[in-house]
Amino acid sequence: MKRIINKLMLLFLLAFVLLFSFINKTEAKSDDLDRIDSYVITVDPNFTDGSLDIRIDITWTVLNDTSEGPLSWVKIGIPNFHAENIKPLTSTIRKIKYSSDNGSFIRIDFDRKYYKNQTVDFSFIYNQSYMYQIRDVVSTEGEKNYIYYNYNPGYFHDIKVTKCILRWNATNVNNFLESSIQSPIIDGYYQLESPLGYGDYLTVNVSYLKEVFETIDPNKTYTSEYEKYPWLVPLLLLCGIVLVILFVVLYNKLTRDPYKAERGFYGPDYYHYWWFFGGTRRRYHNGGVSKIGTPINPPTNVGSGSHHSGGRGCACACACACACAGGGRAGCSMKDFYHTNLKSKEVKKVLSDNE
Repeated sequence: MKRIINKLMLLFLLAFVLLFSFINKTEAKSDDLDRIDSYVITVDPNFTDGSLDIRIDITWTVLNDTSEGPLSWVKIGIPNFHAENIKPLTSTIRKIKYSSDNGSFIRIDFDRKYYKNQTVDFSFIYNQSYMYQIRDVVSTEGEKNYIYYNYNPGYFHDIKVTKCILRWNATNVNNFLESSIQSPIIDGYYQLESPLGYGDYLTVNVSYLKEVFETIDPNKTYTSEYEKYPWLVPLLLLCGIVLVILFVVLYNKLTRDPYKAERGFYGPDYYHYWWFFGGTRRRYHNGGVSKIGTPINPPTNVGSGSHHSGGRGCACACACACACAGGGRAGCSMKDFYHTNLKSKEVKKVLSDNE
């Protein structure tokens, strides 16, 4: 009964800890670190190759500088790693570069640290390729080829965006599709505007006739990859495994004891077993089970060494009977090596008779 009560108390304690963690996480969610007051994305399709020239303008306010310190850098998500000509447009940006840390981002390091209630405005531009899809449409007017874009900016999972504006150049657009948001043309750009909650995003679908582009490469259609060489990590892992195996093999070969490696009897009843753990070794078998390196049924005409207290002993066969003694302490105590069964008294008697 006492054991059951202890288990129930343990389960209750575990449930309490999980509930406390959940409440804590919920409170942390409501206590935002930052707020994005304005997030403006301006997109100009490049009619030479189908890539997109994108400008980002952000106004970012710090709400909390104690939980994780002041704001000194941010990462802005982009569609894939094919981002080129990344350039800052404001002096608030000290350094800017592409980052593939669990996704596709542009990392921005600011000119200084920003503390609670301080706001930083920053802007940058870059060229984004591998964004379009090619579609063939057959209608009563015949077959037409279209270039189609689907673009979804946003996805700030822990930050609310007070105002998000997506501006898409209206030049040569065949069809501009979006749902639930009005998209008037302002200063030559389709414009979508909406606040964004946690993880929200805008969606825009734009199509063009393929003929308005100079060159469209079918091998440069949309991809979401964020690593330039996605196969590199598995390859390096495989190379590492191979190197470890080679190291183990070489280490065992260079450090193995020659006596231990070659122990046993030579003859027809042995086989070689796996070289990985120290090279080819000889092992007898007679249908039974034997320990590695231990001969079974040695020849009966060979004795064995004796073991002296304090020495290493000698349990080897005739080929090394006197050579494997430890420090000379075991020595070779084999008597009558060839098993003639001659007694010393008999030898003396024969010698005296011959005198």
